Amino acid sequence: MSVSVILEASSSHRLVMSHYAPEEECRPHKHDRAQISLLLAGGYVEESEQGHARAEGPSLSRKPGGFEHQNRFGAAGALILSLNLDKTPAPDRYFVAGGLEDLSGGALRRLANDSSAIAALAERVPPGLPPMAAPPGPWLAAAHHRLLTESGLNVGVLARTQGLHPVRFARLFREAFAQSPTAARQNRRAARAVDRLLRSGTPLAEIAAAEGFADQAHLSRVISRMTGWSPGRLRRLFAGA
Repeated sequence: MSVSVILEASSSHRLVMSHYAPEEECRPHKHDRAQISLLLAGGYVEESEQGHARAEGPSLSRKPGGFEHQNRFGAAGALILSLNLDKTPAPDRYFVAGGLEDLSGGALRRLANDSSAIAALAERVPPGLPPMAAPPGPWLAAAHHRLLTESGLNVGVLARTQGLHPVRFARLFREAFAQSPTAARQNRRAARAVDRLLRSGTPLAEIAAAEGFADQAHLSRVISRMTGWSPGRLRRLFAGA
């Protein structure tokens, strides 16, 4: 079940941080307000009249008001920062765009403190960007699953099991999933940690050990870089949700 925290609200907009549980599904629905969303960690697939879209953090999406869609969140859930707009100009075109690995840490905090920055970010996406990515081929989807579920699996070894040089495998992986194999693995690990820290009282050191981080400090660095908030701050934000 999703949990949300309103970070900022006015007559023209609302900035919301939401966490969706692993494998959670949202039935077909519409938002009255136009929406710009930044996926911070985790992933989801989205179905609409425009087809199938897949997002794995960090990714940006934009929806006009009244746009009908449904979502299925990934095995590690998803943490999403959304700007809901009443004012004009508002988004008038749907898209989902990945490959935003440069957007981290301080940049995310600035977005939270200045919601207009999210709108500016959405406008930065090239107008000709296709809103959908073709589903990956079965072999690549299987390799993606192995990478995220088999702890310690070496990317080079995985590439060679597919008969590919690691460099070519990494290129094909990035084209399909808008991130490198290393980034995909880190996103999944961070998303699992976020799910545990928001939905349980487990000490951070225990979460770090369980999710494969070197120690609590390593966990804090990765979560802070990916989301813009430290693990402790995220936990406090959602404490009353």
